[in-house]
Amino acid sequence: MSQTTDSAAEMQLGHALAIIHRILPRLDDAARASEVQTGFQNAIAALKNACTAHGSLFPAGAPSPRPAGEAVAADIAAVIAAAVAVVLERPFRVVAVQKVTVPEVLSHLNVWAFEGRTQIFTSHKVR
Repeated sequence: MSQTTDSAAEMQLGHALAIIHRILPRLDDAARASEVQTGFQNAIAALKNACTAHGSLFPAGAPSPRPAGEAVAADIAAVIAAAVAVVLERPFRVVAVQKVTVPEVLSHLNVWAFEGRTQIFTSHKVR
């Protein structure tokens, strides 16, 4: 896959994350429902564009992530619940936490680098 394809997909993912980050505080405001709906539609379009750019990563018949079948340790579930609480800032219930196996095609991705880029994208003002 070319560097241009990677950059285009990452740019679209960053754009989708920035839109979502911008509209999350508006979810509870009924007066801004149409603005939130439009924001989500724009985020979905950006995610579809990112999927299209990364299309060559998922050839036809490639395995999708599947649950590994192992139970998640209680301390890991607690960390996940804490992260959800910080992000949502409202009551929630974690229904299930499952480990997934990553397809061999995606094993080269560095999730920490992706998280760093996500934080950088969301820290910038979207124009």
